[in-house]
Amino acid sequence: MIDKVREAIEKYHMLEPGERVCVALSGGADSVSLLLSLTDLGFDVFAAHVNHNLRGEEAKRDQIFCEELCKSKGITLYTDSVDVRSYCKEHKCSTELGARELRYSALLRISEGYKLATAHTLSDSLETVIFNMTRGCGIKGLCGIPPVRGNIIRPLIFCSREDIEGYLACKGQSFVTDSTNLLPDCSRNIIRLRVIPELKKINPGLEKSFKNTLCAVSEADGFLEREANKYLENSDVKSYDFTQAADPAVISRAISDVLGSENIEPSYERISAVREILGDGGKINIKKGVYLRASGGRLHVVRDLPRTPLNVRVTLTENADLGSKKLVVTKISPFDVRRFNKAELRYLIDKDRLSGEYTARNCIGSEKIRLPERGFTSTVKKLLCGLSADERRTAVVIADGEGAVFVEGVGVSERLCCGDATVTAYKIDIQDKKERD
Repeated sequence: MIDKVREAIEKYHMLEPGERVCVALSGGADSVSLLLSLTDLGFDVFAAHVNHNLRGEEAKRDQIFCEELCKSKGITLYTDSVDVRSYCKEHKCSTELGARELRYSALLRISEGYKLATAHTLSDSLETVIFNMTRGCGIKGLCGIPPVRGNIIRPLIFCSREDIEGYLACKGQSFVTDSTNLLPDCSRNIIRLRVIPELKKINPGLEKSFKNTLCAVSEADGFLEREANKYLENSDVKSYDFTQAADPAVISRAISDVLGSENIEPSYERISAVREILGDGGKINIKKGVYLRASGGRLHVVRDLPRTPLNVRVTLTENADLGSKKLVVTKISPFDVRRFNKAELRYLIDKDRLSGEYTARNCIGSEKIRLPERGFTSTVKKLLCGLSADERRTAVVIADGEGAVFVEGVGVSERLCCGDATVTAYKIDIQDKKERD
């Protein structure tokens, strides 16, 4: 096993001779063998153990085991305790995801300034590939667990579970077992406990064959990555040039990298949708607040700019600045209702009906307004339904303590409308500032 660890370290340039490195130590067979093998190879090792507080006494047992192991070997151990249940409840995520996020956060903090070695093995990588295949994946998903990811290294990535068990047996070294790994109650456990044993009946040398396949797939993946980078590395920020790209596989990989840079899972469906607009032009919403727009063979990442909610006090008798818009008020006196048609009367307010304070803002909730001669109230949201999403978000609503009295593009409420008795009126107009410039 030591030779396989040395091979991985040298092949992927994980560590320099004698370099100080932090080992993520759970107490299980994999992490114990990682700790001892790196020590055997002459690296300056220290360890980090994270207690997830999920398995009661068993979790305490694991921490005590790690403390005693490191003490017996003269290895410095740092421990941390995290509350996974509270974290998952607060962030509304699964226990598995919450535990992983808290674990890596603690491990990276403890190992700051040094490489972090985790005990992922060839067997783990095989399980990952099978898991990815069941969900659907591209070439990157068939590459298994990366040997190096930033400051995180996986020196056991060429070692099978049998290699590790044999190594520990030769050393007479004990380890602890996480009882939850023995239950077929999640996808990865089912793959480990049921699927892989069946595959080994077909090929007892499954891990060795998988390693060879993994190397071939990784080489192909590396080629695609290098080719895709040609279209990404010299691009303007969030603007990518695909005008010279011809090979569909390279285009798909480059799109996958663009999606990944936005923390979006590069699924087949998303990549296909982006390829379609690259060919025909267009714009798609890729996630909340983020759009991909294509034109002339270029792909642009466009974000909704944060919008400051409109909340401005107005009098309805004077002009007012409304951010990107402006309230323009025109006084009409004397007023004669016969001079105006119904469409014009929609935007006229009777001065004598004004009272209290008014606020110009955007539409909120399911507020209502009663328009003249309707005989019923309507929700503002429904009245604006014919507008685009952006127009609905920015439409100006003027309200008093009783509710909406004016809606941009719709008109005034029955409460303020003009009639035969009106002496002085004010015409209300909402204009874009660009329109006035």
